[in-house]
Amino acid sequence: MPSDPPSPTTKPLPHPQSHTLSTQRPTPHRAQTTPATPSSAPRAALTPAQAIAQAWMRESAEAQAQWRMADVRAKEQYMNPVRWNTGRPEKKKRNGAKM
Repeated sequence: MPSDPPSPTTKPLPHPQSHTLSTQRPTPHRAQTTPATPSSAPRAALTPAQAIAQAWMRESAEAQAQWRMADVRAKEQYMNPVRWNTGRPEKKKRNGAKM
């Protein structure tokens, strides 16, 4: 059985973006509308320690005192944890070697 030649209307069309991706440059996510000036330049990244130090300086004297008291309470709680009583008598260890 002879096969029919493909008709010109059934020719597969190329993907519309396949040829445009190689010829066009990607656009930036955020278009810059004004030229950069020294005041609008991005700030240098802060280290976590620097960010904490700046936040501490913005705290009021009362807030700093409250944070210091919270630190003291946390330290006390860590150093002297509450010992739960299970109600069982403690087993006393015998002195001496077992034989």
